[in-house]
Amino acid sequence: MKKSLLSILIIGSVVVYFSCDTAKKENKEDAKETLKKETATAGDETSNEWIGEEDASQLSNTWVDEADKGELSNTWAEDAFSEELEGGTSNSWVDEDGEIIYKKTEVPPEFVGGKKALFEYIKNNIRYPEDVKRGNVYVAFVVTKEGTIRDARVVKGINESCDKEALRLIKNMPKWDPGMEKGKIVSSVYGLPIIFRP
Repeated sequence: MKKSLLSILIIGSVVVYFSCDTAKKENKEDAKETLKKETATAGDETSNEWIGEEDASQLSNTWVDEADKGELSNTWAEDAFSEELEGGTSNSWVDEDGEIIYKKTEVPPEFVGGKKALFEYIKNNIRYPEDVKRGNVYVAFVVTKEGTIRDARVVKGINESCDKEALRLIKNMPKWDPGMEKGKIVSSVYGLPIIFRP
């Protein structure tokens, strides 16, 4: 009787132990899952601190912030290359390599993956300098027919550090889908405001 009682107690203890151990493991897994979700959510929140959704949706070569409208026209990116056009009314010029560069194309160049991918690229790669100031750095550049970025220039900046960071971001971009004119892939001008929201 004592042996069977002792066996029952031992078996009961083992069952309770394994039940508790299983519950602990499940709780640990639940905690891990919760932490993952919280981290992902927190990541989303912090990632959106770069700029607001409204500003992000307006990233284009024709968008100008209200505060900058006095200094910049709606064609600020194209205007940045007016020297190459020599003040003419032409839509293109030939660079020193014999490449035709279009000021404006029927199908504009596009970051591979579209605006959302562009937003992700900037959000994940922007580095705020120590002396960052709130504002926009307007950068104009050429997207070659191979999709590479060249001739990036600041049209209107904030300060030296922010301007350099905006240029670094643009110059390090992956290849784009180039613009098209009359059914042909061409090199063309594009521009982006890099928005600093410290």
